[in-house]
Amino acid sequence: MPTAPIKSELLRQLTTVLAPDCIYHEEEDLRPYECDGLSAYRSLPLAVLLPDTVEQVQGIMRVCARLQVPVVARGAGTGLSGGALPHENGVLLSLARFNQVLDID
Repeated sequence: MPTAPIKSELLRQLTTVLAPDCIYHEEEDLRPYECDGLSAYRSLPLAVLLPDTVEQVQGIMRVCARLQVPVVARGAGTGLSGGALPHENGVLLSLARFNQVLDID
């Protein structure tokens, strides 16, 4: 698990990208995201991030790359393969708010 200063710095930098209410980092807020539909395996991430825009996703990825924090992307979390299982030293990037088709190419 990263040291407290690393987690603190991660959260500080993420607040430059997302509103604080879009960043979950307290244990009680993380519990619903500890597994996908395959509940046999559970892990709490450092944070769950809920962006609304592509630009926010880009900013999140820049912050995590800079700090070398793993990112697991998640849709609705209904998969049964463990593909949305959070990384305990990383963040869970929830894409649940991306629920509209804006363009079809």
